[in-house]
Amino acid sequence: MLLKPVDTFDQIEPEVFKRDYYKKDKPVVIRQLSHTWPAYTKWNWDYFKQLVGEKRVPLYNNVKSDAYTPINTADDYKTFGEYIDMIRSGPAAWRIFLFNIFDHAPQLIKDFTWPEHLMKGYVKKYPMLFTGGEGAITHMHFDIDISHIIHSQFAGRKRVLLFPFSEKR
Repeated sequence: MLLKPVDTFDQIEPEVFKRDYYKKDKPVVIRQLSHTWPAYTKWNWDYFKQLVGEKRVPLYNNVKSDAYTPINTADDYKTFGEYIDMIRSGPAAWRIFLFNIFDHAPQLIKDFTWPEHLMKGYVKKYPMLFTGGEGAITHMHFDIDISHIIHSQFAGRKRVLLFPFSEKR
């Protein structure tokens, strides 16, 4: 397997995106895609904590699952506010997985737009929030729906390794 960097643009023309990335199932980073969204300046830990700080959320640890690990079973629960405090205080290898923040704070949907100029067919009912503290790991996996996704990151740093589906073995 040959690992290589993902192409990165500040912006991209829809035709180029469709031809060179979408139709080829090739990932691309578009740095300024979210810069016109209200979310770009509004979304931060304090804002989320204000909106959903009292909601109980499932937390997942860094232990790699095996054949005997129940799928999508949380390792712990905290309120969202407690979780934010925990990851702010230093390395915390816990992550939130499949928390639909929009069910609890539907006003957040007004803070971004779907980039339909690039592609159509978003499953708009299921936007999700995935968060992790410093040191959190999501082990190698593939999404069972084999979907195209728009992954927007609003804080921190993340290292992502992507593999084509043909490399699933």
